[in-house]
Amino acid sequence: MSKYYKPSGSFSPVSFLYFILVSFIILPIVAMTYIYLVWYIPIIYVNFLVTLGFGFAVGYVISRFVVKMGKVRNPKVAVIFGLLGGVIALYFSWAIWVDLVINAGESYGNSRIGITTSASKFSQILQLALQPKLLFDLIKEINEYGTWGLRSATVSGTFLTIIWIIEALIVLVISFLLPYSKSFAPFCEMDSKWFDEHTLPAFNFIENTNEMTAHLESANQNSFETLQRASNAEKESHSIFTLYSSKKGENFLSIENKHAETNNKGEIDFNDNEFVEYISINRELRDVLLRK
Repeated sequence: MSKYYKPSGSFSPVSFLYFILVSFIILPIVAMTYIYLVWYIPIIYVNFLVTLGFGFAVGYVISRFVVKMGKVRNPKVAVIFGLLGGVIALYFSWAIWVDLVINAGESYGNSRIGITTSASKFSQILQLALQPKLLFDLIKEINEYGTWGLRSATVSGTFLTIIWIIEALIVLVISFLLPYSKSFAPFCEMDSKWFDEHTLPAFNFIENTNEMTAHLESANQNSFETLQRASNAEKESHSIFTLYSSKKGENFLSIENKHAETNNKGEIDFNDNEFVEYISINRELRDVLLRK
């Protein structure tokens, strides 16, 4: 019997219903928020972060309302949901963006930075979304002339297409990572419920990760003998233990080392290393850990 949790590969048919509801209720709202932020923030570097946030938001929504509520324990199905969710969110974002371009009003600013006012029309967005050919014809036309500039030059044509492709890839990749990760989380097939997840207070940094792993795999009662609470987890290297428990008495544990480093700005950054993921531990080891 494996010491590590493996997903069963099952999923509930209701997950497809949740996906449909999410796709046509929540994702359009996420897409509109994203487009309005990009439209009214004329700073390309900030827009890049907003795009990352858009992908994360799509992935979170699919993970929370489709994979978790739909009890998806099949990583392939989770990836499909994530990718489809990303495509649908991008499609709605294009419809909303084209609508803003069509309804663009006054521009404010100078040749280096500025914004153009606009307002969405729901009926027009719906019309664009229901007519893919019209939408992509307009996108093609907009691409030819461009709508924004970089260093006083309007970005259009091939260069703009490359930027759009990069944007889409960022969103699609991030959108499936969270659902994919959630599908691997421990799930009790007998109770048909996800294990309760509990992140423990920070402990000291685990120097010998191989030894810790070996102890856990052999259910050594001294696995946590040197474990102590971290004195200053915000500034020092430490470890994070996440315990997963079911009502049937099963327990799984994940351990992540967070190594503190000072960046060139004098700030503390942490490099993460999850060296144990979903390893089975018995009740005795769980109780020892909780007493720590």
